[in-house]
Amino acid sequence: MIPGLRTNSTPLTYLSHILILSGILLCLVSSEARSQEYEHKLFTSNMLVEGRFYYGFLYAQHIELERYNSHFPMFEINLQKETYGKHKWERAFAYPIIGISFLYTSLGKSPELGSAYSVFPFIDFPIIRRRNFMFNFRFGLGAAYLTKPFDRLTNYKNLAIGSHINASVNMMFDIRYQLTERITLSLGAGLQHFSNGSLKLPNYGLNVPAVNAGVAYRLARENRSIGDRFLPPTEPYSAILRHSLEFDVGFALGWKNMQAVLGQNFMVYHLYENTFFPVERKSKWGFGLDFSYDQSHVKILESHGVVVTNNLKIIRPGINGAYMLVLSRLNFIFNLGYYLGGQENSNGPFYEKISFQYNFAKYLFANVMLKVHWGRADYIGWGMGFHIEQFYGKKVK
Repeated sequence: MIPGLRTNSTPLTYLSHILILSGILLCLVSSEARSQEYEHKLFTSNMLVEGRFYYGFLYAQHIELERYNSHFPMFEINLQKETYGKHKWERAFAYPIIGISFLYTSLGKSPELGSAYSVFPFIDFPIIRRRNFMFNFRFGLGAAYLTKPFDRLTNYKNLAIGSHINASVNMMFDIRYQLTERITLSLGAGLQHFSNGSLKLPNYGLNVPAVNAGVAYRLARENRSIGDRFLPPTEPYSAILRHSLEFDVGFALGWKNMQAVLGQNFMVYHLYENTFFPVERKSKWGFGLDFSYDQSHVKILESHGVVVTNNLKIIRPGINGAYMLVLSRLNFIFNLGYYLGGQENSNGPFYEKISFQYNFAKYLFANVMLKVHWGRADYIGWGMGFHIEQFYGKKVK
């Protein structure tokens, strides 16, 4: 826990700590930015520090979570940067805002849920942009520490979260208005989600719909030339008639801590292939094929009186449609699929996969994948793979 923040403190006390921390951070970063304003004007003039105040409620997506129904505040401090077109993906997405955020919430002061501390990078995509006005969609993904997870002896009533470390997902629509050269105001509404991806059960997850308001302060005087949006060099007339196919082949390993349910832990092995067709600079569509082997399925079937005579029968092949959002070397991939087989089918025939893929070399990538069944997390997988891009058609120079 942060020194001085206690679970029995009032919202006013929380707010005072946040304001003090904000002031210290602002003074330190602002003084540094001023000293370098002329030397690195292009890069410091589009940095802002922002504070946001949230007010929301815990959405009980399962009947077991209704006991936690409450309204409560959340507090956020973030450091953000306005992009200006240094990279091609920034131009493709209309110059989004990128940053990193720290968020705190008491989760309604529940003695079973405790508090949550979260750090996550985010990207704010412009939907509508005017001179001093922006309407955006923000997506953030990072890590959270929850102070009171499930414990079969000391906290057995917490059926929402089974571990201290969890994923933190922040999604919201926000409106930004530049009030002065240095100050920008914002209003937003969205969802904050905490979950460990079934790494350790129980894991119903916590969903917090909330509205928010914020104030951002520009750390150095705005560089007017940023408004012209510097464009990186491009090859004229290139790739007009040339097309490509991308083939991604990878694997992922997952871990499921099911001590509280089945008394042991299990590994999950996942092999997949995605084929993508580029439709524009920032999007690719395609299809995929995958095979998953979940060791916990044997125990689940046995608990229902089904004897597994051949472990190969629990392999679940699937076909899926695939979409890729391209952000330079980082890609966001969504798959919606249908199982073609597998002896254990309690989750139904449909599944979803949400993945982040980072291309760290010409033919190699690393990936993090969340396997989901109708919004219910099954497991998180980490892995690697290789991709091949096949060009066809004529390239005009």
